Amino acid sequence: MISVVIPTLDSGETTGAAIRSVPPGAEVIVVDGGSRDDTVAEAERAGARVERSPRGRAIQMNHGARAARGDALVFLHADCRLPDGAGEQIRTVLARPGVAGGWFPQRIEAAGILYRLGARGSNQRARLLRLPYGDQAIFTRRKTFLEVGGFPEEPIMEDAGLARRLRRAGRLDPAESAVITGTEHWRRLGPILTALLDYLTLGAWLAGVPPKWIAKVYFPLQQRARNRR
Repeated sequence: MISVVIPTLDSGETTGAAIRSVPPGAEVIVVDGGSRDDTVAEAERAGARVERSPRGRAIQMNHGARAARGDALVFLHADCRLPDGAGEQIRTVLARPGVAGGWFPQRIEAAGILYRLGARGSNQRARLLRLPYGDQAIFTRRKTFLEVGGFPEEPIMEDAGLARRLRRAGRLDPAESAVITGTEHWRRLGPILTALLDYLTLGAWLAGVPPKWIAKVYFPLQQRARNRR
């Protein structure tokens, strides 16, 4: 069985659509970090099992993985939607020899060439550096996830941290179809500044800057952009 873990925090507008995109027969676990909107009610209406944990995306996803019953885990952001046929694609990738996990190519749900280029850059990064991000719906076997230690419980770059851990166990292969990614992350600063900030963040992380230091710069910039809207 496939278990899909969705971390949420004030994600009521998008959580239902994320849950409804999950393959038939899959277990859906929403792990809420203290939402003050109707996220939990929306998740329950859409048929998910709701767990609660301390706030923090890595903390929430690790909690969901421990609560999961499936032998394959998919980590889906609340503003993303899996493509049709995702279940079969996950099983196909994980059945390949030498594969420790996989990810879905990204398609941003917005018109315009800059968004298409942003998605293309994200997909090339995942392929060339073997570092998919969380909005590319990373998946792996539950056994492998537990063996590598799950997500590093850092305030940022936890997804790249998991990818790095999984690479020690085998390859990370892309699925065939694209996951649909929401536009909120890309619209705050605009696609150009968002891509620039993301690559600077990645560069700092690859250079060994502690994630807690990166977060002290990254999140205030994001909050300032959100407040201007």
